[in-house]
Amino acid sequence: MWAEGVWVTPLLVVVGWVLVGLAAAFVMIRRGHDAPIWLVLGLAAGPFAIALAGLAVFLEREELAEAAVVPGESLEGDVRVLVCIDGSEAADHAAVTTVLLLGARLQTVTLLTVLDYDTALDTAPEKLDRIAAGIQSVAATRLADLAVHPYSTRATGAAADQILRRAGSGAYDLLALGAHRQRRSRFLGTVAREIANKSAIPLLTVRAAPVESIESAERAAAGG
Repeated sequence: MWAEGVWVTPLLVVVGWVLVGLAAAFVMIRRGHDAPIWLVLGLAAGPFAIALAGLAVFLEREELAEAAVVPGESLEGDVRVLVCIDGSEAADHAAVTTVLLLGARLQTVTLLTVLDYDTALDTAPEKLDRIAAGIQSVAATRLADLAVHPYSTRATGAAADQILRRAGSGAYDLLALGAHRQRRSRFLGTVAREIANKSAIPLLTVRAAPVESIESAERAAAGG
């Protein structure tokens, strides 16, 4: 019995250490921090991750949440679209599909990329602009092939919060998201559900498609 107690106590300490650290990590991920970094910190630091989280929250800079909108082109339609771009094929496909669906009703397309706090911390705004532009480059190129030149902007923080904030600004009529065929985690699904439940404007979710089908759609829309 004594031997069992000797092993049980350290085991409980280790389990408690991990659980407390992971709890702090998930809170920070939810706030818009980098998931891999905080999962490692949570596992390694355990309860001390709470102190690290407090320091990170103190260092969060609210001004990073806003960025200027890079001008694009307005068309003759009446629907202003906000498309969330994260560099995935699903997001790029959502931008193209939304444009094809709206056709002549399209007025503007704005591409929004949300960066996590850890990427943005101590990074010059000009570099953040370049990071966002790189993430949006594929979608922007495919829309340009359809004679649509999108506006561009970025935000920093929790993805759901920043997307909902922009969607509720009154500057857009439709929000478009790419839906991945296989979600890597339930956490990502939770973010998507939060957007769907709280969006102030209609939400269009578009499933990912093979590259060939995207290119075929573009050629068809261009008359080729």
